[in-house]
Amino acid sequence: MIGFMQKHKKYLIITIWISSIAFLGAGFVGWGTYSFSSTSNAAAIVGNRQITIDRLQREYARLYNVYNQLFNGTLDNEQAKKLGIEEQALNTLISRALMLNYAHDMGLRVSKEEIIHTLTTMDAFQNNGKFDEIIYKRLLADNQMRPKDFEEELSEGILLQKLDALLEIPLTPLEIQAIGEAVFSEDHLRIQILNQSTITFNPTEEEIRKYWEENKDIYQTERGYEVLKVSVNSDSILTDDEALRKHYEDFKNQFLDENGQLLPFEKAKDKVTAHYKSSQAEKESLKEYISLRKGENKKAESLVIYEGDSNYDTEFLNLLSQAKEQETLKPIKTKEGFITLKVQKIIPSEPKSYEDAKKDATEDFTALRKTQLLEEKATALLADFKGIDIGYVSRENEKALNGLNMQESQDFIAQLFRKNEAKGYILLKDKVILYEILDQRLKNSDIITQNLDFLKRNGEQVKSRLVEIAFMEHLLNLYKIVRKI
Repeated sequence: MIGFMQKHKKYLIITIWISSIAFLGAGFVGWGTYSFSSTSNAAAIVGNRQITIDRLQREYARLYNVYNQLFNGTLDNEQAKKLGIEEQALNTLISRALMLNYAHDMGLRVSKEEIIHTLTTMDAFQNNGKFDEIIYKRLLADNQMRPKDFEEELSEGILLQKLDALLEIPLTPLEIQAIGEAVFSEDHLRIQILNQSTITFNPTEEEIRKYWEENKDIYQTERGYEVLKVSVNSDSILTDDEALRKHYEDFKNQFLDENGQLLPFEKAKDKVTAHYKSSQAEKESLKEYISLRKGENKKAESLVIYEGDSNYDTEFLNLLSQAKEQETLKPIKTKEGFITLKVQKIIPSEPKSYEDAKKDATEDFTALRKTQLLEEKATALLADFKGIDIGYVSRENEKALNGLNMQESQDFIAQLFRKNEAKGYILLKDKVILYEILDQRLKNSDIITQNLDFLKRNGEQVKSRLVEIAFMEHLLNLYKIVRKI
């Protein structure tokens, strides 16, 4: 339950009071699309506070709108259930109710004057710089919300702001010093690199089959789509000087030089031609889309496209993967032009037979065993390895380490500074690096002072997160939660 709260603290505490108008002016998609079943008006009781069904519906609608925007307006009830939006909405309100209980028990209160001041200064309700009661009531009515309910949520939001102020615990000088030493320290290292290429392993048929049996769900055929396809290539669009000049006049803002000045037609002609052909190809493809959707397109080519097809880019395949049977996709711009598809049938993926999966299973099992053998070798050598002294390294190291490329060096250092042991090994893709930290030091004596703002900002975020987690755990033990739905 507290996972959502932990990820969205700023929303929950600092700006939660505007959640009820987050959808104003954007339509109320999702309102009433989900039926909350309950024998009473309570969705949950948290301490002394009741979460009503109406309140849950409003929070559900708010979240539905957020997700619907992410889905480009295509979210439906089935997808909403899979995403668990109802559960998210209830968890959000339970987290809020826990904090409100605590704030009230601490003696925090909100005056009528504070509510009026906050309400009348909100941008959504302004007209020529002044609060407009007509706008206020109209916007709430458009979103099926009563002023009483909105003002109650506004009061709660102000109360949570006051509670948040009490939870802001500044860093101590000792904490700043500790963070600085952790961030800007350098390790004096010696390392030894073991390469997987030195490991020889030839699996038996029995071992491969056993590995495949244990992991057969990994080895699936690719999902496929039987489609009708119509392409319109920009190169097929004919041009003439008159059409190009008109297009130039209509879209002048597309043909500017590096200083933002309009290019003369002759200098911009190549750009104008490309832009004209692309726009005309898109118009033609929209006509093809309409006829394909109606089942009247005689140009449509029947074919099967699989999700791993290298002829199509990732964006194209992602759009295709979201399609349903008998759905016609609007024109998609690709390297071969604008493509329109009608999905006739979806071919689901299914487990491969052993013979079909054998090659991949052999490669995977061989790589796994080589890694395991490499780690065993590293463990055996670790006790008394000598290695090569590579000097001091820091998190900001910008040079490749001896024996590693730049990416490997960065991966090694990133893992090294998360280790607690002075001696150990780090596994990379096809290597193991044994290491020993001989010494540690700050990069220079003034570095903490020079980066004080950075350290404070990041340290306060970490401390705030720790306080937040502990606070929510305390609230969960302090107040009883009874879910009614």
